[in-house]
Amino acid sequence: MSYMKKKYLGAVLVGVMALSTALVAAPAPSKWLSTVTVTDKGAHILGNPAAPNKVVEYMSYTCGKCADFEIKEVPAFKTQFVASGKASLEIRNMVLNPFDLTAAMLARCGGKGKFFGNHRHLLATQAIWSGNTKNISAATREKLKSEDYTGFMVGTFDEIGLGPIMQKRGITPKQAKTCLADKTALKIITGMTDAGSGLGVRGTPAFLVNGVLQDRIRNVAELKAVMK
Repeated sequence: MSYMKKKYLGAVLVGVMALSTALVAAPAPSKWLSTVTVTDKGAHILGNPAAPNKVVEYMSYTCGKCADFEIKEVPAFKTQFVASGKASLEIRNMVLNPFDLTAAMLARCGGKGKFFGNHRHLLATQAIWSGNTKNISAATREKLKSEDYTGFMVGTFDEIGLGPIMQKRGITPKQAKTCLADKTALKIITGMTDAGSGLGVRGTPAFLVNGVLQDRIRNVAELKAVMK
């Protein structure tokens, strides 16, 4: 074999070995980032259910600060604490208005495996759909007055443009409207809101960290300061 061929072969082997080493050294995706459990009260938990730090967020889908926290802070919290199993993140509803209730019902559509994706998507598009509430018709508003909550939510779904938003999550309008008519989900969501009020939650987002209600948590650094 010529010197040039040997040199070329050596370079190839070195490259293959380097690639193999890199592949072996690459960290495996954390199982906790895809582990979702549902509590006996119907709340969704992301991460290690036995994590030493249990973070509960009371949130509203029409709350601008909740959207900011989800988009700006939650990715870092997941990377730093959920992925390692050091903390779990539980989402509980604190419903502030009928539009918030509609979004909360939609977030649960598709089962627990879709919840956190739906949750993030609804908050990421909050400015779009919440800005359309002026489009609610008199007929839909009348359904709310008569306590036809399913009728109100279905009308809201159509009139503020939630259909295309949920379709991006793979949920058809027919599926979404079935979710909006789910009386069990409605009871779960309103029950969480009532329980939160009983705990002293007065605004959103609000956090329970290891069972202690925390005021004015705005970012991951402040969450870290009150964790174990």
